[in-house]
Amino acid sequence: MQKTITTAFALSLAGVLFSACGGGGNNSVTSVPQTKTAASYIQIERLARPAIKEVFEPFNDHKLSNAVEPYAGSPSDPMPADIVGTEDYVRPPNTTAGTDYGKTLETILYPDEYAVDLSQTGVSAAYLGVETGGATGSKFGGRGLTDDVVDISLGALFGNTLSALGVTADDHEENNCLSKENLTQRASQAGTATFPYLSAPH
Repeated sequence: MQKTITTAFALSLAGVLFSACGGGGNNSVTSVPQTKTAASYIQIERLARPAIKEVFEPFNDHKLSNAVEPYAGSPSDPMPADIVGTEDYVRPPNTTAGTDYGKTLETILYPDEYAVDLSQTGVSAAYLGVETGGATGSKFGGRGLTDDVVDISLGALFGNTLSALGVTADDHEENNCLSKENLTQRASQAGTATFPYLSAPH
């Protein structure tokens, strides 16, 4: 998306800056020259899966991952290493349980795109359906309108979602405080059974 922004330094309000001084109530008024600048920029943020970049990537890595295609194996994309590194710090590989959540999540969450299997018919969309072999509801993948993708993601990152789905063994290192967003949907936001399947604007 390309945007052009023109600013007129509106906060200067008629070109004066008031600064209050302590003491006897004396105020000084400093003149500020009025300036006008224009800037054009292209804003890009690669956000296929909600919460993934926000949880795993240090802010400085955003500009790196935003500049490359979200394909597995891209050597200049920091996201795979960020997923493994962060998850291994939160819940280290457990040799006794035979789990490596960092590596498992990296194979599920990367490449950073919605995978859809168009050969699947008669089934509804299911977030991470392709990546988990249908464990989240169907093998179609994509994202259903009623999928709570943030809860699913947080459950996979910090909870027992992956072990409950049979994707990996349970490492018993869940953090229940972080594994759900603990928000409920308002009744007015519930979907409908007919097109466009969304609640009316309000």
